[in-house]
Order: sequence, then structure tokens, then C-alpha cells
Amino acid sequence: MAMETDDRLINIDIMGALRRRKWYGIVVAAIGIAATVGVVMNLKATYQSTATILIEEPDVPADLVKSTVSTFANDRLQVIQQRVMTSQHLNEIIDRFGLYPEMQVKMPRSAIVNSMRGKVTMEVVSADIGGQQNRRAQNQATIAFNLSFEHEDPSVAQQVTNRLTDIYLAENDKTRQEKAAGTTVFLTEQADKLAADVQSLEKRLLEVKSKYNGSLPEQFNFNTQLLNQAQAQLLQSRSDMQILTDKKAFLQNQLATISPYTPMMANGRPATPQAQLLQLELQYSDMSAKYGAKHPDVVKLQRQIEGLKAQMGEVDNASIDRAQFDTLQAQLNDALQRYGEKHPEVVKLRRQLAELAAKPAAPSISKLTAPQGPPDNPIYIQLQAQLSDATAQLGGVTARIATLEKNVEDLQARILQTPAIEAEYNSLQDQHRAALQRYQSFKDKEADAQVAENMEQQSKGETFSVIEPPQFPDSPVSPNRKLLYAAGLMLSMMLGAAVMIALDMLDARIYDGRNLMHVFGEMPLVSVPYIKTRAEVKARRWRYAGMASLTIICAIGISSFLYIKYLPPM
Repeated sequence: MAMETDDRLINIDIMGALRRRKWYGIVVAAIGIAATVGVVMNLKATYQSTATILIEEPDVPADLVKSTVSTFANDRLQVIQQRVMTSQHLNEIIDRFGLYPEMQVKMPRSAIVNSMRGKVTMEVVSADIGGQQNRRAQNQATIAFNLSFEHEDPSVAQQVTNRLTDIYLAENDKTRQEKAAGTTVFLTEQADKLAADVQSLEKRLLEVKSKYNGSLPEQFNFNTQLLNQAQAQLLQSRSDMQILTDKKAFLQNQLATISPYTPMMANGRPATPQAQLLQLELQYSDMSAKYGAKHPDVVKLQRQIEGLKAQMGEVDNASIDRAQFDTLQAQLNDALQRYGEKHPEVVKLRRQLAELAAKPAAPSISKLTAPQGPPDNPIYIQLQAQLSDATAQLGGVTARIATLEKNVEDLQARILQTPAIEAEYNSLQDQHRAALQRYQSFKDKEADAQVAENMEQQSKGETFSVIEPPQFPDSPVSPNRKLLYAAGLMLSMMLGAAVMIALDMLDARIYDGRNLMHVFGEMPLVSVPYIKTRAEVKARRWRYAGMASLTIICAIGISSFLYIKYLPPM
């Protein structure tokens, strides 16, 4: 059977089938065309209203005031579309214009909203930018967009499109203002946080400065300079102290050799016998220590002393010994400061003092006594004043040296402490400097953001403007009846042809010699045509007439129905 079916398909007589079954094909095609016309005519017309919205550049140039809304126009349009296409907005439009009353009875609200979303379209209009293909260039080229809505009622389509346009414009202004305000708030919050960080670091820096004042790294050079100055002053003061010490010793030595009460003559010799005797005693003590008692000069001084004593009579030897002892003691103190303990001069003075101390005390005679009262020798008084001044200066220098030494120690301690705190202090300084720079940067950005926010509030930034408001649609956008008619006609004709061929394939009768050759393997000798009777011819005519009448009646009925349904009102 499979081979037989395949043979029928291969040996099918298409033209014969069309000729034999033509009325069946005509009827099927007619019914298909009538059904197509009926269906297409019953399709509801859909009207589309479109508004064109221009994306205008900011009124203020970007190099003067930089907008905080930095997203591209295409991206921003997608965001605005998502906000407009929310259920809240669409439900408001549905209720406002009474859309889809039949659907509201049969379908849930969410399904109606989703159906309306499919009726709203947005088409971006881009400018020709010379063939640049990168994403940034494409977004920058977006200059406008078309907003459309489809509905069965053209008036409703226009009204809804107009409402959607208003929402798009409002959402654009709202989005830009919210973004600008959000940027300003964010920058303000960050600036406040950075200000708190700066204050905290300033507080820590102040604590470090208070704790290590004088040892800070920026004070290192100044402390070094002060230390050098203090050390130089200390060296100078010590030099001054040595000079004053020598001067004091010299003055003490001079005072020791001059009597407070002996006025000096022009030749420098003592004027009174007592003064001469005291001077001779001192010379004798000095020379006897140097040369010994047998030296001619010493013997000569001994005779002068004895002669002077003989002239003076009774003298106060005890006073002379005390004066001589005080003079030697002053000389010894001066020699100790100059030369040290082992020096020959010191040894000599110690020996003279020892001899003078071992000398038996002379009886005190009241007949001749040393002068009493304040000194009256001008040279002695002058030397005494110089000695007092030198002593005072020496005390001042000593005090200044102590102060300088303490200052040097303090400065050295500060300089040694500086490296220990330098790392912590410099780290705080760097942190404070960086935090201050960040704070200033955010304050500058905050000021720019506030200006940009004011610009957005005054609608001086990038705006949407309607250059083509929604128009009343004169003709529907769907369905395309001509295309549907053409498609229905083609399908009906193809269906009719298919029915004719199928009926002929299902018929087992043999109509020509080829089929006979195929069945029996031999060609017929003679082919006698079918002789129809009058009754067959008459019945066939009535059958054809009925089919034609039925086709005409169906076409007239469908046309009448459509004419009545779509008859324009009077």
C-alpha cells in the first residue's frame, strides 16, 4: 500500500484533477475568500497618536556650570520610561479615560495594566554623528524621541498620548531635581564627616604640640640655632669669668701691698714711719725667703728696720705682724688660683706664713698703733672699688654661666627628643593635610552641586520640550486590511487546489490510459469517452447551479452583514 500511495503521488495528473474537481475547488476557495472578508472586516481598527519630544541642551554652558546629572540621554530615557510605566500611573490613566471597560469585567487589573504597557511605545531619534560607533557617541547623539499610544478610539489615543507626554515631562524635571538634590545632600554629608575628621586630627595635633612643645620637628632648626648661640655665649662667659678672676686676684694682690691709711707721695714711698716700717718688714720677709738671712740685701734691710725702730721708739709689733700675715695670705690665695699647689711660689708663701705664725707673739704697745677708721689712701680706695666691681661682675658672670648651662642642657634634651616624636607628628601632619584637602575638595564640589541644583530647579538644565504634540489619528495603523485580503485570497486559492488534488487522489477510478497502463501494464487499444444520459446531464446542471447559488447567497449575506455593521450613522 505504501508503494501504491507513492506511485499515485508520483503519477498524479494535476491538470486532470483540477479539471475534474474544479467545482469543489471553486466552492472551497469561495468559502475561504468569504471567510477572509468576514474576519478581516470584523477586525477592530487600532489608531495610534504620536508626540515628538525634543531633548534641549542646557541654557547655561557646561563650562560655566557643570550639571550633576551626568548620565546619557538614552539611559535617562530608559529610567524615565520605567518610572512612567508604573502601575500607579497606568491605573490613573485607565481610570481617568475609562479605558478597556470590557476587559475590566473579565480580566484582573494587573493583566489590563500589562496590556496597556504593550500599547505604549517610545522610539529614540538620533542624529548623524559621522559614523562613530562607540557607545558614548551614540548616547550623545540622542536628540529627541517619539511617544505613541494605540487605541481603538482615535480621540482616546490622542488624549492618552497627551497625558503620557505630560507625565514624561514632569518625570524628567522631577528626576533631574531629585538627582541634583541627592548629589548636594550626599556631598554635604561627606563634607560634614570630613570636617569632623579634620577637627579630630586638629585636636590630636594640638595635644601633641602641647605635650612636646619646644621639641617639635619644625622647631628643630630653631632649637639648634639657639643651642649654638647658647654654647657660644657660655664659652664667652667662661672666658669673661677667667678674666674677672685674674683681675680680682691682681687687685687683691695690689691691695695687699698698699696700706689703707698711708698716703702716697709723688715718688711712691710711704709718708709715715709706720708705713715705711711695714713696707720694710714685708720686703725683709720676702727677701729673706728668697736669699736667706745672711744675704747682704737682707742684712741691709735688717739694719734699716732696726734703725727705723730706734727712731720711732716703741712700736706695735703685733699690728705689724698681723698686717704682714694678711698680706702673705692674700698673696698665697692669688698664687694658688694662678699656679696650683706644687708651684714654687706657693711653697715659698706657705713657708713665710709658717715662719710668721711660728714667730712669738710680740707684746702689744699702745704708744704706736696702726691707724684706725675707713681707708683714706686714694690709691687703696680706687683699687678697693675696682675689686668690688670685679667681684660683682664675677658674681653676675657666674650666675649667667649657670643659666646658660641649664639652657644648653634644656636645648640638648629638646633636640634629642625631636627624632622620637617626629614620626608620630609627621604622620598626624600628613593625615591632617590630606583630610583638609579632601574636605576642601568636597566643599568646592558641594558649592558646585548647589549651583547645579538651583539651575535644575529653575529649569535651566537639559529639558524636554514638545515640538510635535499628539495629533488626532485620521487612519488606523492596524489591521492592514489590504495585506490580509491578499493573504486570505492566496490561502483560499491554495486550499481549493489542495482539496481538488486530495479528492482526485482518494478516487480509485481510472480516467485515462496512463492509469490503465500503470494498473495492468498494457495500453488500451481504443479509448471510448463516457456517454452521459440526459438525466445525468440534468442532475449535473442542477448540482452546479446549486453550488453557484449557495456561493452567491453566502457572498451576498456576508456583504450585507458587513455593510449593516459598518454603515456610517446618518
